[in-house]
Amino acid sequence: MNIIRTQSGRGRQAGFTLLEVLIVVAIIGIASAIAIPNIIGWLPNYRLKGAARDLYSNMQKIRTEAVKRNTNIGITFTTVVYPATGGGYMVFIDDGKGGGTSGDGVKHADETMLFQVEMPPGCSLVRASFQSTDTSGYNSRGLPLGGRVGSVDLRNNKSRWYQINLSNAGYPKLKQSSNGSVWE
Repeated sequence: MNIIRTQSGRGRQAGFTLLEVLIVVAIIGIASAIAIPNIIGWLPNYRLKGAARDLYSNMQKIRTEAVKRNTNIGITFTTVVYPATGGGYMVFIDDGKGGGTSGDGVKHADETMLFQVEMPPGCSLVRASFQSTDTSGYNSRGLPLGGRVGSVDLRNNKSRWYQINLSNAGYPKLKQSSNGSVWE
């Protein structure tokens, strides 16, 4: 095998020219200009979907916890009026400590709070209706506390809605809508 050398003794040097670097930077800039508005538009829907899935999974977790602890666990929802954002829910052991009634869905002074969740930025918990109250939960058999079945609605400013329904059997069901009246 013969190696060809130039007369000056220098071979070709590896690297990038200034023109190649400028072209790559320009391509990255154009791609960013296209992608960033799409990501910004997608983020509110992503946050709302995450909040809805968190509530759905927390309801399943609470149901399991009520059976495991053999006690009542209540959920109290705090709603806001759209276009305000916020709201949330508080989960507590509804055992009647502090002078309350066990299973009434009201957190009394000495009842243990398990956790509290606030809605992420741009998301609104706009409705919680469980037979004319904003509270529900589970009894020690995993059924809705006091027979309170109903639903919770979450929305964002991008015309996206999620609803979690609580059935008579205690199972939550997650639904989605683009207008707040037709649910998939």
